[in-house]
Amino acid sequence: MIYLIDGTMDGIFTAVFNSYLTKKFPSALTDGEIQLEIGEELVEVTTDLDKAQRVFNKLYKILPKRETDRIFTAIKSGDFAKFTVIFNYIVKTIDAGKNIYDKLSDKDVFNFDRLVSRVLLEAHRFKGFIRFSQAENGVYYAKYFPDSDINTLILPHFVNRFKSMPFILHDLNHDVVSAHVDGMTKTVREKVIPLDIKDDFAKLFKTYYDSIFIKERANERLMNNYMPKRYHKYLPEKNELL
Repeated sequence: MIYLIDGTMDGIFTAVFNSYLTKKFPSALTDGEIQLEIGEELVEVTTDLDKAQRVFNKLYKILPKRETDRIFTAIKSGDFAKFTVIFNYIVKTIDAGKNIYDKLSDKDVFNFDRLVSRVLLEAHRFKGFIRFSQAENGVYYAKYFPDSDINTLILPHFVNRFKSMPFILHDLNHDVVSAHVDGMTKTVREKVIPLDIKDDFAKLFKTYYDSIFIKERANERLMNNYMPKRYHKYLPEKNELL
């Protein structure tokens, strides 16, 4: 049995509640089209906020805040299996009646920990990979294409660094735009046409990169481990189109 949910955290919580209510637990969760195998059944789960709240309250009694925060971090992953991984971890936690974050020998705990770690790693990387350009109105703009939905995770970092600088972070993959203007921040989720700005900042990044790059000591494999190729498109120092 596979649960079809709406892709939200409340949808997962509702699926958990329904599973304990019916005593039937799915083999997987999905939020979209899926090719069913012979004998598999697709069951649609309608999100119920009351049910979701009851599951969250249960977890809140069991887990410290840091661990509940990790669950909400996991949902930001771009991994198609994230709903199943989170569901299994929640069920296992409720069954145990205690925090099991350190039981990494357990497959479900390990998969959940890896899911969270990858989201946090990508967020950490983009704190260094974001490249701002200045628009004509003086606002600084940066577009990027992350695997995970990390805009709200990295926004505080840039707010802290550029407290008086108006800027916009534009996640093209998840259609999320975060703006910081006059000490206030706001995030919206909607499709917005990305700006195409070619300014001196982009040229500066490329000039700096070329000046410190030592061709004879190049190690492409090591470089790509720290700066994966899928991120290069919006890095002016790596974008040969500039």
